[in-house]
Amino acid sequence: MQTVNKIKSPAEYKGLVYCPICTHHVEAVVVPVKRFAQVKPGQKCARCSSSLDAGVVVRLDVAA
Repeated sequence: MQTVNKIKSPAEYKGLVYCPICTHHVEAVVVPVKRFAQVKPGQKCARCSSSLDAGVVVRLDVAA
């Protein structure tokens, strides 16, 4: 039986997130969950200091 070498992906990525309060795009840490990506809980918007838990991931920065 052969062993398969699996490449582990990092648990967190940088991404662009839409803030629903100030309606701007800000950088935040994004965590992959199954087939989608979500904002890491507990982060604050850099512009208005509101919670980004309800923010939408717009872009995910992943190296190829």
